[in-house]
Formats: sequence, structure tokens, C-alpha cells
Amino acid sequence: MLDWIFEGIVTWIASVVSELFDAVSGLFLDALGTDMTAMEEYFPFVAKAFDIMQYTAWALLFLITVWQLFRVFGGPISEAENPWTLLARSSIFALLIGYAKPIFQMTLDIARAPYSSLMDIPMVGEDFTFAGVGQVLANGLTTLVAMISVVGTLLLVILEIALGWNYFKLLLETVERYIVVGVLCYTSPLAFCMGGSKATNPVFKSWCRMVGSQLLLLVMNVWFLRGFSSSMGQYIANAGALSSGRGSLFLWLFCALAFLKTAQKFDSYLAAMGLNVAQTGSSLGMEMLMATRVLSGIGSGARSAGSIFGGGNAATAGTGAASQGFAAGFASRFKGNSFVRDAVVDGGTRMGAGGSIGFIGRAFGGIAARNGATLTGESISSVATRLPNASGSIAGDIADRSLENYMPHISGYQLSNTQISGGQISTRATGPDGRESDVSLYNASQFERPDAPHSTVTASDGSTWYQMASGAGAGTFYDVPGFQGSPEEAGMVAAAFPDAAEQTMLRTVGEGVLEATDGDGSSLWYNSAYYEEPEAPHTIMQAANGVDWYAMQQSGVAPEFDTDGSALAYNQAQFQNFMPGYEQQVSSVDGTNRNEGNFEVRHADGSGTMFYDTTQFASPRGDYQVYEDTTGHQWYAIRGEAAVDQKPVYEDGKPVYDEKGLRTVAVETVRYKNTPSRYGEVKSRRMEIRAPRRRR
Repeated sequence: MLDWIFEGIVTWIASVVSELFDAVSGLFLDALGTDMTAMEEYFPFVAKAFDIMQYTAWALLFLITVWQLFRVFGGPISEAENPWTLLARSSIFALLIGYAKPIFQMTLDIARAPYSSLMDIPMVGEDFTFAGVGQVLANGLTTLVAMISVVGTLLLVILEIALGWNYFKLLLETVERYIVVGVLCYTSPLAFCMGGSKATNPVFKSWCRMVGSQLLLLVMNVWFLRGFSSSMGQYIANAGALSSGRGSLFLWLFCALAFLKTAQKFDSYLAAMGLNVAQTGSSLGMEMLMATRVLSGIGSGARSAGSIFGGGNAATAGTGAASQGFAAGFASRFKGNSFVRDAVVDGGTRMGAGGSIGFIGRAFGGIAARNGATLTGESISSVATRLPNASGSIAGDIADRSLENYMPHISGYQLSNTQISGGQISTRATGPDGRESDVSLYNASQFERPDAPHSTVTASDGSTWYQMASGAGAGTFYDVPGFQGSPEEAGMVAAAFPDAAEQTMLRTVGEGVLEATDGDGSSLWYNSAYYEEPEAPHTIMQAANGVDWYAMQQSGVAPEFDTDGSALAYNQAQFQNFMPGYEQQVSSVDGTNRNEGNFEVRHADGSGTMFYDTTQFASPRGDYQVYEDTTGHQWYAIRGEAAVDQKPVYEDGKPVYDEKGLRTVAVETVRYKNTPSRYGEVKSRRMEIRAPRRRR
């Protein structure tokens, strides 16, 4: 079982290596050529700085000429050259500096002829891919090591990495050689300034030899690359066989590696022949270091896989135990799209494998992320539910399109500026109506309950989060479903407000306002996200989403009294039935303001009592009593003393005056020492986000 799993992993690595080198080879081959187009477009500064190089070269040539002329005064001791010859040579090379770039372009045109001819030679079967090489190599190894499949697949990876790595190095050297030619081109004025004097002329000659050597290397790049390509095509066609029948897979492999090595060292061979060439490419020590790193990565990946698969001592574990260990370990370590997650998380700990397997997985995970992949809720949970020092963070487009996988309630919104980190998530949500909201979520296990309005939501992993929002569309993150006040909505009411009484019916009467009706009457409920906590008596009802609603206490309603004063007995009876606890005899009742929460009763001695609804008026100053009506509502009772007021006499709407002045008439009334103030209207509040305190 373990062998089969390990063989699958190694085979997957081989396929990844093949695809990787195919992609890289295509990129490097496009960079070859004998013109300076790539040099100028990739490095535009060198073309713009060419004029400065020319002025610098003229200045150096002038200084060299002046110095050599100065040496003439030394006579035979200084071994100075003929001044007229010096001036002539300096004039010629000053002219060459001015035409340095056209001269170099002519040299490149000469090299283009053999370069293009080598490129145009047709070869059948030259096109190849490393995937084809891997397949033929696997077939050959299957024949050789059919009995030890794990060894065969591991050998496949080693051979393919060796071949691909050397091919990659050759591609890199071809580009390095091209860059060297470009550098020689754009610094050529500095070489021409050295030709004006006999003393500095050897520098110019060495530069000329280097130019010729580098152009020869540029042409040989095509020779080597096409030679290797044709060898690969032949190998895939006949699996390394020769016409004599003596060939073999390993013979071809060593010949191909030797050919690549020779191509890489060809600049050293030219230098040994006396040509001036720039030494490019990495040393043998660097190559050995790279091979060691690759093999150690595979070894560590295999050891990690073994520890996960077996979960203990592989030598003593049975097949069943190994299978069980693999299933449990794989489920706990390599979770859904973990490599995509690791590729986009900034900091934090990884979910996927380490070593070379993890490196390749993250590389392809990054490609998937850039091409529209999304993170699963489990991947987001691995960041969002951790502490900040271990979580890392996720942002960008992949966070915008993946958050709904973790927060299902946010689906249907267009998200932007999403940030996911340890215990905290923020985003900007645009609803279907186009209104935007800034939304912040805080993990309940890491943060204390906020003292600001918030809702409570549940993520896909079952964790609880405090949610706050601000902006034009923030109300949708606090609201409950719309209600029509129908008894058929009893199920919806119970689901939205689990603590509401069974017979409660709700009706939406405004944004963030509900009218609640039960057997005793009706009252208004105000959403705490929309409104400040009211002064009037109220209770707090919590919705299923965690939002607090201010449920106003139902107002007291006085009975209807006769207002024309002709039914005194009726009014007295109505009052006694309504307020049975009031013992003093009542002579009359004034219910003019009953709908405003207050009314007045008079007594036989001319005094009176004003009653005020406690749900609409604040506690009065001074002396007062509280009475309860038959419905259970309470009223403030304020006593008043009998008094007489002098009121003006009016005729035809005008006050009447006599000899003593304004004519008045005495009217009995009641004077009250204090009057309670009415509670203010419920005030709207601005929705805002206030981060709660983190738990210690």
C-alpha cells in the first residue's frame, strides 16, 4: 500500500518537472537572436545612455592623447610615439566613436548569416517535450527494474531532473552570452577610445577578439540547442537504439548529458585556444549543491509522507494500520486546496507538505489562484480561527471571491478590499441595490462581546463571529425578515425572535421599526443598530441573529369619558372601574387629553388629581403617588389644591372693559405644584464599527 502511494507521489513529481521545463524552455528559446531588440526593450536605459558613453569615450580619448603628447617632451627617455602619428590615430578613432553603434550593427549583420542558416535547417522529429522523454524513460526503466517499482520511479525522477537541469543551465548560458554581446555593443565607444594611442591599443585589440569570440558563441548556441533537440527527437522515436543495434537507454542518456556539458563549457574551450571570451554559467560546485538540495527535498518529503502515512514505526506497522494512519494523517494535514491556500497566505504556518513537494505545490497553487481558483471554507478557517501570531493573512481578489465559502450569509454581495487574518475579517460589500457597506467580523473565541450594536453569525466551520457594519447598506446586516402582521407568520416570528410570546404578531412599519401586537395591545420595537436606547420604559428583545431590539412598554389607555359634563355619574363609574385602588370620592372627570396619556379628576372640595401614564412621562419631582389600573398599567397621580382664577370677559371675541378696567369673572380651578416631562422621541443613531476588546 505504501509503495503504491509513494510511487504515485514520485510519478506526479516527474510529470510536474516535465511540464515545468517545457514551459521554461519555450521562454528561453524566444530570447535568442543576433539583433539588440530584446536588449533595448528589456533594458531601455542602455540605449538612452549610449550618447553618454560616446561623450565619455571622447573625453578619455582626449585625455589619453594629451598625456601622450606631453610625454614627447621627455625625449628618448619617455619612449613617446611620433606626435603626428598619435594625432592621426586619435582623429580616426574619434570618428569611429561617433559611428560606434552602426559599426557594431554591421558586425551583427555578418553574424546573422550563419545564425539564420543554422536556424533554417529542417529536421524531422526535432520537436519534443520533456513529457515525451519522461514517458519513454519510464518505459525503459520498467523493463530494467520491473520488480522494484519504487526504485524505478525514484530513478526516473533523478534521471529526468539531471537531464532537465543541465538543459536549463544551457538555456541560461545562451541568454547570458546574448547579454554579454549586448553589453559589448552599448559600451563599444569605451573600447574605441583605447585605440588612439600605441600604449592603449592592446586594450582595443583584446576587445575586438572578445567581440569575435562572443559572436561565435552566439552562433554556436543555435548549433548546440538544435543538436540537442534533434537528439531528443531521435531518442523518443527509437528509445536510444543505434542502427548497429548496440545502443541503449543509458548510453543515450550519458551522451545527451555529455553534449549539454560540452555546450556549457564551450566558452572555456575557446579561451584555452587563445580567444577572449566571457566566462558564463555556474560552477560544478553549484550544480552539486543544486542536486543535493533536490535530493534532500525529495528525501524530506518522503520522510514526511512516511510519518503521515504510517503514523508510527513503519517497520512494525501492518498494512491495515498503515492505511488507517495514511487516511487520518492525510485528512488532518493535506486539506482541501491547501497548496492554493499556502500560495496566497502572507505569513503564518502552512497546511500543505514541505520540501520540494510543497514548493512545487505552492507554485501551481499560485497559478491556480491567479486563474480564478477559490479557497474552501476549511482553508479560510485555518487562517481566520488562529491567533494573529500564527495565522498570517489573505487579501486580494482570491479573498473577495472566496469569503462566501466561509461566511455563507454574505453570498449575493459583491465583495472588495477583503482582509482575512487571525480572528478578524473585514470587507466591503455591495448589495444588489448598489448600496455599499463596510463589514467587520470578530471571532467570538478571541474577542469579547462588543458594547456597540452587532449581529452574531455562524461560519461554515461552526465558529461564532460578531458582525458590525457601517455605510448606506449596513442595515441589511442587522435586519430581520419583513413582517405583514399576519397570524400565519407565527413560525417566522418564532424563528426571528425565539424569546417572543407565542401570540405575538409583528408588522414592519419602518426601517428598523416593528409593531408588536399581542392580546394586551401593541407597541413598537426599535432596532438597536438604527436607534439609540430610548429613555422610555422598555425591554430588550434579542433576535436570532444576535441584534438587540428595544421593545417599548405598551402605553396605558384611559377609558372614554363624556366630555360635555352632562353624564357625571357615567364618568364616575368609568373611573372607579378603571382605577379601583383610588379611594377618594370623585365628583367629575376630564378626559380631554386621554389620548395623550393624561387625564384629570375633581373632588367635592374643589381639589383635583392629574394622572400621567408612566410609559409616556418621566418620574415627576415633588410628591406623587403611583396607581395601577385594571389592565396592570401604572399612572403617576399628582394632587392639586383648589383655587380661583380671574378670567377676562369676552364679547364678540373682544375683552370687555368698564370703569374699573378689564372686566373679569371668578372661575374655580386647581393648581398643581409640578408637572412631569414627556419622554423624548427615540433618536436615530449612526451605524459605525467599533472593534471589541481582544480576550486575554
